[in-house]
Amino acid sequence: MKTGLLALSAFLFATTASLAGDPGVTDTEIKIGDVNIMTGPASFIGRAVSVGSKIAAGEINEAGGIHGRKITIVTEDDGYIPSRSFQALTKLIEVDGIFALNGTSGTANVLAMMPLIEENNLPTVVTTAPNELVYDPVRPSVFTIGASYSDAFYGQLKYIHEKMAPAEPVYGLIRQDDDFGVAVEHGYDRAIKEFGVKDAARIRFKKGTANFAAEVAQMKQAGVNVLANGGIIAGAANILGEARKLGMDVQVASVWSEDMPPSVNLTAPAGYDFLVADYVALSGPAIESFMEKAKKYASAEEIAAMNRYTYVTYIGLKALAEAMSQCGKELTRACTVEKLRGLKNFDTGGISAPLSFDNEQQLSGTALAIYQLNAADKTFKALTDFVDY
Repeated sequence: MKTGLLALSAFLFATTASLAGDPGVTDTEIKIGDVNIMTGPASFIGRAVSVGSKIAAGEINEAGGIHGRKITIVTEDDGYIPSRSFQALTKLIEVDGIFALNGTSGTANVLAMMPLIEENNLPTVVTTAPNELVYDPVRPSVFTIGASYSDAFYGQLKYIHEKMAPAEPVYGLIRQDDDFGVAVEHGYDRAIKEFGVKDAARIRFKKGTANFAAEVAQMKQAGVNVLANGGIIAGAANILGEARKLGMDVQVASVWSEDMPPSVNLTAPAGYDFLVADYVALSGPAIESFMEKAKKYASAEEIAAMNRYTYVTYIGLKALAEAMSQCGKELTRACTVEKLRGLKNFDTGGISAPLSFDNEQQLSGTALAIYQLNAADKTFKALTDFVDY
């Protein structure tokens, strides 16, 4: 009898393992991890990301899930601190047993998690930090949605050069002294070389800098009238505030984080109708349709917290779900990675350009639309359709 029970236990274990595949999968559930900025000054980004995953999971689960398995999102806070990102993902893998990862925080944060992602062949969709350092070199299980900061700034400066530039343009760059800032400067440098314009000043600052009086005064003295503003949120607002104090007449290219309502509330008082380039729609039928879905799966408070990061995380989980669905009932990480790698022209409903990861960098959603702020009413208008730069 003992032998029979052992044999039966072994059979049941083997059957369950066969059905479950890799960690994070049972016959009823798929656990998707989310490492995010849920506390601290940038927590409004993390909350928006989490809402995007929640809406996508709700929609997928209501439609029957992935071959009967419902998606569960497991979120860990990293406070935007890379060392905490590593710890958070360690917990998600070792304690929660996630199958894949959809929330990846900032650039330095996802880079800190890369050893764990690679070691576990963890299917990962990067939706918040499309920096070149994330996909170059390519990691086999990592798929990135979004244009690079480099292309975003190049695209804006190209539009300014061709459509808006003063008769004698003088360019200037101010950017963070980190990996993000390096990417911004790559786009700026590309524009300077291609357009043959005057490069008057390049200034770096430490992350967390609040007073930019000296830096902006240097820009003013150099005669800058086209500014690549590589500050983020409060930093970007403080830079523009100083420019207004000095009476600078300047065309401004900004990071896509500056099209979020909290950022606009900080920057609009300076009165500059700055540009942003974004790889997701900010308005129009696609966003109207998304907002209707959101009402079904998110609370009024969560909807109020949504921004562009909500949209991109939503399409990230939808793409991941499509790949998992293609694997059938025998779901594994290896199969999911393979199906993501073959994903082509996945329709996002107009939230972004269609997604295709069938390229050497496993990168998609790179097409950008250029938008301009109306500082008076804090709205953005589209200046271009989605374009690859």
